[in-house]
Amino acid sequence: MIARILLFLALVIPASATVPTRIAALAALGPLSAEFSEARHTPLKKRPVVVTGIVRIDRARGLSLAYDQDRAPVVILDAEGLLLRHPDGREQSAPPEAEEDLRVLHALFAFDFPTLEKSYDQKLLENPDDTWTLSFTLRPDSPASYRELILSGTTDHLTSIILAKTPNLRTEITLSAPRLLPAFSPEDLTRYFR
Repeated sequence: MIARILLFLALVIPASATVPTRIAALAALGPLSAEFSEARHTPLKKRPVVVTGIVRIDRARGLSLAYDQDRAPVVILDAEGLLLRHPDGREQSAPPEAEEDLRVLHALFAFDFPTLEKSYDQKLLENPDDTWTLSFTLRPDSPASYRELILSGTTDHLTSIILAKTPNLRTEITLSAPRLLPAFSPEDLTRYFR
């Protein structure tokens, strides 16, 4: 669950000297929302479990994922960490053992390259059709559990994210084009952020 949450920070990419200008330009995006489809592959099932929802991102408040499935919690990721807000009002924080993966994934989606370089080798592939793929491969001495992290996109937006622990244990997320907003309403801020 943590993996599918942190993935979406990649929609807000801060500028970095190691990121091409067309990718870094995504950092200029303000509040936005986007539909997503998430396929969760596990070795125990022949077909992936597919879930859908809406991601909301506010640069000052972080991001939230609202899943379309009944009884699914709203997932909030911000500077304070990870929070699950259940439909009955209960709130649940991430367990301490998830701290390393949260640190790495947060660095990925914030494009904190100095942090990522401690655990991953980076490779950027830019295509003539203005699409790109940025992949991170785990270094042998890293304590992180994700073996490969892949972001793909266009000049306009991030289109997909793959988080893989093994070839058979991975999450693949497809994102629609984002809807840019002047601001979230007070009701949305209360419901989807903290």
